[in-house]
Amino acid sequence: MQTIRIARLRPEAVLPTRKHAADAGLDFYAVAAVEIPPHSFVIVPTGVTVEIPDGFVGLLKPKGRANHLLGAGVVDAGYQGEILIKVANVTDSPLRFAAGEAVGQLVIVPVLTPAVEEVSPEEIHTQKSTRGGAGGIVEQHVG
Repeated sequence: MQTIRIARLRPEAVLPTRKHAADAGLDFYAVAAVEIPPHSFVIVPTGVTVEIPDGFVGLLKPKGRANHLLGAGVVDAGYQGEILIKVANVTDSPLRFAAGEAVGQLVIVPVLTPAVEEVSPEEIHTQKSTRGGAGGIVEQHVG
């Protein structure tokens, strides 16, 4: 993929940009001023839509310097609506975004969509047993 097609849905919307040409993420900007009270979340509109090609997914992530979280940030191929960014303010102070301020970044990555096959738990554990146990998070919660 050499280009990504983006359209403004509102004339005042700022098109996504990269701070540096080699950056993985495209910065997305608030189309209007927004205030998020402490320990709550707000949907921040961007005023743009993005054409994610088949075989890819867009993942919305916070900016590196951000002190907020983004929720449910998956933009599937075929989604044609406005990019809306759910921002969670985890601080004790109000969080403000001015119109035109970067809210998050969209990273576009290839996606695999394998068919689902149901098997018994033993079949899955048998295949993993060569690693010497369940491992990872499962081991952390046994106890």
